[in-house]
Amino acid sequence: MSAESQILLETGTNELEIIEFNLQYRDQSGKIISQPFGINVAKVREIIRVPEITSIPNLPEGVLGIINLRDHLTPVMDLTKTLYGQENDISGKKIIIAEFNQTRVGFIVSDVRRIHRLSWMEVETPDSFSDFNTQTSSVVGVIKFDDKIVMMLDVEKILAETHPLLGMEILDDSFEAFGQESKVFIVEDSAVIRNLIIKRLEGSGFTITSFNNGKLAWDRLQQLGEQAANPQELFQHVDVVITDIEMPRMDGYSLTRKIKEHPLLRRLPVVIFSSMITEDVRHKGDSVGADAQLSKPDLGVVVQKLEMLIKKRNDDLK
Repeated sequence: MSAESQILLETGTNELEIIEFNLQYRDQSGKIISQPFGINVAKVREIIRVPEITSIPNLPEGVLGIINLRDHLTPVMDLTKTLYGQENDISGKKIIIAEFNQTRVGFIVSDVRRIHRLSWMEVETPDSFSDFNTQTSSVVGVIKFDDKIVMMLDVEKILAETHPLLGMEILDDSFEAFGQESKVFIVEDSAVIRNLIIKRLEGSGFTITSFNNGKLAWDRLQQLGEQAANPQELFQHVDVVITDIEMPRMDGYSLTRKIKEHPLLRRLPVVIFSSMITEDVRHKGDSVGADAQLSKPDLGVVVQKLEMLIKKRNDDLK
C-alpha cells in the first residue's frame, strides 16, 4: 500500500472507501435504468458470483434463501426486488457479502463497478434535497460525481425491515430509569436506528438531543465548549455523546477525535455505537479516545454503559 493510501485510511481522517455497484430496474415506460449505489468497504467481506441458493418457506419479500459460504449460513437478499419491487433474473449477477449488526448477509446486485476513496465531507445528507423523506428512505448519503450520482444505502434499515430478527430491536418495554434526566447527544444518520435509540433512552429517563451527522454535532459541541467556563457548566447541556461511525459530512471516529483533543470537551464520555464494531476494529476507536465501543443491536447494554460512564465522570469531578 502506498504512503498516500495509508494516510487516506488512517483512523480519524474523515475518509472512507466505498464499493460502487449498480441495480437495474425498469421505469414506468419499461426502459431499463441502471442506478449506482454505494456501500462502505469496511462492511464488505467479499464479492462472489451468485451460487446455488437454498430456498426456505415463508421468506420475507426480497429474501431468496440462504447459501453455505465457508461454513456460514448466509441469508441472501435481492436488492432490486427489495428496493423496486421488481422480479430480477439473478443469473450472472454478483453477491456482496456484508457483515454488520453481528451478522452476515448477501446482497444480490446487477454489477460491481469500482472502489472510490473520498472524504465524508463529499457525502451529502439526503435531507439536503427537497421532498426527501428520511424517515422512509433507504438512502443515508448522496455522492455527486461529474457523471453520476451514487446513493449510499441504509443497509441496517433494509435488514431490519426485511428480517426483523436480524435487525436492531428494542427487546422489552420494561425500561429502568437509569438516566435520571442525564443529557445525551445522539449522533446517527439512520432515522430508523436513531428513533430506536431515542425511544430506548428516553424510556430510561435520559434527555435526548439528536443529530443526523457528525458535523452538526461537532458544530453544537464547539459552541457549548466556547460558552462554558468549566466542566460543570458544560455538563448542564450534555453529559455524554453516543455516535455512529458511518455518517455524512463527518464520521464518528473524526468526531470522537475532535472531542478528545478539545481542552474542555475531552471531559465528555464518548460511546461509539455501530454495526461495524468487531474485535478486529476496536483499536480504531481506542486510537481516537473513545470511552466505550458497543456493537449494534444491543440497546440494553448501551443504557448500562451510559450509567457507568456518567457515574465515573461524576466521581472524577469530586
